[in-house]
Formats: sequence, C-alpha cells, structure tokens
Amino acid sequence: MPRRPAALALALLLHAGCGSGAGAPPPDPCLGVTCSGHGTCAPSGGRGVCACEAGYQRIELVQCLLEVRPSIDRCTLLPADHLFNTPIDDLPVHPSSAAYVAAIGATTRVHLDLGMQTDQAQPDFYGIPYNVVHGASLSWPGVNYGSADSTLDWDPLRESDCAGGGATGSHPVISPCLAASAPSPRLPMPAAPLVEGGLETDPAQPYGDHHVLILDVDACRLWELFHVYPRAAGGWDIFGSATWDLATSDLRRAGWTSADAAGFPILPLLLRADEASTGAIRHALRFTIPPAAIRNSYTWPARHLVGSRTSTSLPQMGQLFRLKAGYAIPPAFNTQARAIAQAMKTYGMYVSDGGSAWFVQGDPDAGWSQDTIDQLRQVTGDQFEAVDLAPIRARAGWRADSARVPPP
Repeated sequence: MPRRPAALALALLLHAGCGSGAGAPPPDPCLGVTCSGHGTCAPSGGRGVCACEAGYQRIELVQCLLEVRPSIDRCTLLPADHLFNTPIDDLPVHPSSAAYVAAIGATTRVHLDLGMQTDQAQPDFYGIPYNVVHGASLSWPGVNYGSADSTLDWDPLRESDCAGGGATGSHPVISPCLAASAPSPRLPMPAAPLVEGGLETDPAQPYGDHHVLILDVDACRLWELFHVYPRAAGGWDIFGSATWDLATSDLRRAGWTSADAAGFPILPLLLRADEASTGAIRHALRFTIPPAAIRNSYTWPARHLVGSRTSTSLPQMGQLFRLKAGYAIPPAFNTQARAIAQAMKTYGMYVSDGGSAWFVQGDPDAGWSQDTIDQLRQVTGDQFEAVDLAPIRARAGWRADSARVPPP
C-alpha cells in the first residue's frame, strides 16, 4: 500500500479533530429553543432548560405557558413555590434509582386508583373523594378520637390537629389535640360527608383508611381525617386528623403522621378529573408501594416513617420519582392520559403510603374515562427513575420544616 505524504496525514488528522470528531464541542442544547417566547434557555445536565418570566411557568423543559396555579373553588392549593407545584424534571437522578425501582417492581404496571362511580353506597366507589365546605356558616360538630378496632392501640391525639370553640363562631386550631387543651374537639364535618370506601357502619370498625378530606373554602384551610366511622349514637369516631393552611408551605412537625403515612396532605397531590380534562396538571402526584419495599425512614418533604426494614436499597417515605425524560408519551393517549403522563414527568410523584405497587390516587368522578385508566396501564415501573432533591436542599434559604423551594 502506498504511504501518504506526512503533510497530508497531518491535514487529515487536524480535520478529524474538528466538527463532529471526539474533540468537538457538544451541540448547544438551547439552539432553536424559544421557551414559547416567555423565558430564557440555559444548558443544564446536557439539556436545555427554560427559566420562565414572571407570570409563566415551565410545563416541559423548554416550554413556558401562562401560570395557572392548582386550585379548588376560591382556594389555591399551596403556594407557587411549594415543592409539589415546582417542576423537578431538570434535577439529577438519585444514585439509588435502579435499586429503588427494582424494589417496587420494574415490570409492574401503573394503576390509576380512581373510578367513575360517584355513589359512595356502591361497591365500585373507587378513589379518594373530597368535601368542600363553608366553615364560616357550618356547624362544627364534636368528634370522638378513638376506634373500636383493638388493633389500633396507640394514642392518635399526640399527632392530631383539631379545632376548639363551640358549634358556631370562632374555631381556633389546636395542635396537638390533647384532652387537656381540647376537651371538646371539633372539626368542620359536613352533614353527609363523602368518605373513601363509603360509609362503613360495622360497629367493630375494622381497620381501613376511610379518609375524609375537607376543604374549608372560607379559610382556605384543609382538614384531612382517617379511619372515620359514624357512631351509632350520632356523630363520628375518627382515629386521627391533620390540617394545613393552604397559603403556606409549612410541613407537619418532624415525626408526625397525617391521613397520609408520609405526613403529606393528600388533596394537593390527588388526581382530579376536572383538572386532567383541561389537558394540564400543574402539580405532583402521590402513589403507594408495597410495605415490604419501604425503608423505615423518611426523606424531605415527608415527615413520618413506617415499617421496620433498614436496607438502603429500599426507598424512604417521601422519595420522589418521575417518568424518564426519554419516555415518549404515545400520540394515542387521550387528553387526560397525556396530562397525567406529563405531570409524572414534570412534577413527579411521591411515595406517600404503603399499598399496591405504582398505584396513583385520584378522585371518584364521572368525568374520568376508562381509556385514561387503560392507557396509563401501558406504563411500567422501569420507565420511572428516582429523583435526587439534594440540589434544592443545598440552596440558601432551604429549611427542613418547609416545602418552599428557594430560588437557585
């Protein structure tokens, strides 16, 4: 074979080091990104990420749309800079992501834990309903903390919130709701509340979540109760209650549970048919995993742990997951399914309780489509990844007792 002249060989070598060769700079990930005309793109982790201007929010990495805060009636569901309302799609993958997904179930399919039946007397009343009340004009009935179920053998009052005062008038929040400070505890229970799983009248009160979510739209205060049963003599037996001022990002006290085992509020993380039908969900979601897959510790923003397993290959209560950036939402997905899948990408979903793997909770609503449930079942566990929130926790102004996300 004839040998190339040295000058030609050198020229070829220099040409190979330019353009697309090994020494070439990577392409600009913000090239051609307009941020919908309402933001500025900057490279982050090899991807372009838009910082949206005031009044706009990032829906996808490079898309800025008019800001719409999650709300019900006159109340916004937590501040705009609350972690649950903050895009997390640009944060790094958690170092233990693969182990966490394997522990939950890599081939297990997503299940939307919701339904289309709205009559709570029917056996197919699936999902977690919520009640909207006007606390200023409501009669606040007294409630009894406790249960006839002997397996519930701990004192719920130590980690519960309730209200004082009379049936009408002022109702100051009392926390913790101890007998000494709240001898006559009250809650804004409507006359005929919607209860998860329907009204259970068994006097033995067998264990069940039986959540009651109550949004007082006069005060924009959320009350969430669990293990709720009607008393034969009138009134209600409950086993615990928690409240949140929806104008703040304050978390529950460290170690305190709520109606959610992670100490979270449920309603701001709940899938709602009316919201999904708009085509955009602007907040994170909640989901359950098998109890055997939960480590007995919690991570911010969770406040409570369960179980006894200590393996670091298991996710903690409150661990955040998201659909991978590379997951392409199928074009055949309907409006609701696309909105849910995009929310799983942009805002993620938090381990909130023990239950079935990859069960994502929503409300019972006739507006849900069976196609939505069927289409999301195409998504499997291996299409998710755990998210590392360490970069947020490292920001100036971050506090462990608040879910506020400080600016970078």
